Amino acid sequence: MQNIEELFRSLARPAIRDLEPYDASVSGNPLIRVSANENNEGLPESVLTAMRNALAEGNRYPDSRNTSLREKLAARFSLRPEQIITSGGLDGLFTMLGRAFLDPGDEVVCGECTFGVYAETALIAGASVKTVPLGEGYVQLPADFAAAVGPATKMLFFCNPNNPTGTLAEPAFVHEMLKKIPRRVVVILDEAYLDFADADGDASFKLLEEFPNLVICRTFSKIFALAGLRIGWAAAHPGLLDCLYRVREPYCVTAVAEAGACAALDEVERLRRTRTMVACEWDKLCTLLRRLGVKHIPSQTNFVMIFPQERYEPLSAAFIQSGIAVRRLSLRGERVMRISVGLPQENRQVERVLEEIFA
Repeated sequence: MQNIEELFRSLARPAIRDLEPYDASVSGNPLIRVSANENNEGLPESVLTAMRNALAEGNRYPDSRNTSLREKLAARFSLRPEQIITSGGLDGLFTMLGRAFLDPGDEVVCGECTFGVYAETALIAGASVKTVPLGEGYVQLPADFAAAVGPATKMLFFCNPNNPTGTLAEPAFVHEMLKKIPRRVVVILDEAYLDFADADGDASFKLLEEFPNLVICRTFSKIFALAGLRIGWAAAHPGLLDCLYRVREPYCVTAVAEAGACAALDEVERLRRTRTMVACEWDKLCTLLRRLGVKHIPSQTNFVMIFPQERYEPLSAAFIQSGIAVRRLSLRGERVMRISVGLPQENRQVERVLEEIFA
């Protein structure tokens, strides 16, 4: 007789049967969380107040298209509201893209070492994945992405700065990549970490008039500290967004999340201070890594990837013993760690552990 596990496997779509569930949860209750690239400063009172006020109307459905937030984002980035769509985190946006554009037999191009949800979006839809190898210094080369596009390519993901390596491609190279990609390919430029980079935060939006197949993604989960609210957004041609609205879940962004995001956009000075603090703390961490001789990738984000090599096990144990959660990953078969920049006092604890193991 068929057991229950076999029953459900037979009911599931073939495309998902061998997928591993995404699980980045932190085990235990660490004292310091530098594993998920969050903003450990927490939320300002203005954001908390806005969310509490919205919660009082929690018996009502939110504005399905989050008009207030889209208008505020449009004003902030010199866009039109009809060029903006909101989503339940960027994961929700990628789900929409897969549902709207991918069929079995299509191909999706993404990086060798990048955010894993891109490949999952393809595989869930029954599409294939073509990975573009990292270049020297573990950087993503836009020209290689353009060269990877073939007759079956329907979608291309380019994460800039890239997660988890933290490297940033120059705008001129991204522009050249876009010029070489046919308009039949939907290009997703994921800029979740651009707020931390030494780059013009508005520059990429100017590309939308030239490339109607481009989708530029941003999130409130990182520098805006709203990771728990799950709110992302994208800018693209209104005709492309119309396709996404056809598959978008109704009310996928709550009124509380929208209120928090609107208030967070007003915290301009706080965001400036956060960016300065992160850059300073990142520099201290990398200075220590260089002094200790720990291989790492120079990053344009609020995290750094390190290669502990033969000291991986003792370092991992030391972090656990100290109550510090970091992200454990693999790059080309080598075990690596991604460490987020936390608060200054948290970073000192991380540095203490690194010195203990490597000094």
